[in-house]
Amino acid sequence: MSAGPTPEGVPPQSEHEEVEIEGEPSLRPLILQAVAITALMFVFIAFGAAFLREPLEVVAFWIVEELGMLGVFLGVFATDALTLPIPPDTYLFMAVASDAPAIPILTACCLGSVMAASVAYRIGPYIQRLPFLRKRLERFRSRGEQLFLKYGTWTVVIAALSPIPFSVVCWLAGIYRMPYRPFFFATLARVPRLVGYYYLFELGWTSPPI
Repeated sequence: MSAGPTPEGVPPQSEHEEVEIEGEPSLRPLILQAVAITALMFVFIAFGAAFLREPLEVVAFWIVEELGMLGVFLGVFATDALTLPIPPDTYLFMAVASDAPAIPILTACCLGSVMAASVAYRIGPYIQRLPFLRKRLERFRSRGEQLFLKYGTWTVVIAALSPIPFSVVCWLAGIYRMPYRPFFFATLARVPRLVGYYYLFELGWTSPPI
């Protein structure tokens, strides 16, 4: 008989089975990947500012005007709840390129992401019934289980700050019945990540290479 989920919200283990992690997960590759992706985004934005500024400004202004703050909120919410292919960073860049006010856009993005995490947590146990989401879950599940086994609640913080699929980790937290309060506070790590990326994008956009 399988044991129930642990209080820390880690994957359940058989009563007679020792916890064994193949290729125990390390944070170093994740940190390096996050740094590399961040640097690449900065370079691409600086390149766009130097050589494609006018068309990007036109597109960004149109998108932000059409969506409005509610549209940005819903876009980020859908991405971080249902792992849609448009990352929240896209809306941050559009805001920077369109010269939209920082406070409303950051408020919309941060609220959308944190609220989406709680919804993802609640729907996690039901993901198996939705084929288009179950495939995404299964592709990451093995790695996610290893991270939860080693880091527990900190896995949510790691996902909030790194390239790990945030929505999938929130699904897994719900599936493993992680206590909601520590889960919620862990998802707040998404806020400094989004704010930091916004100002990084702004730096790249306003300081193009000569």
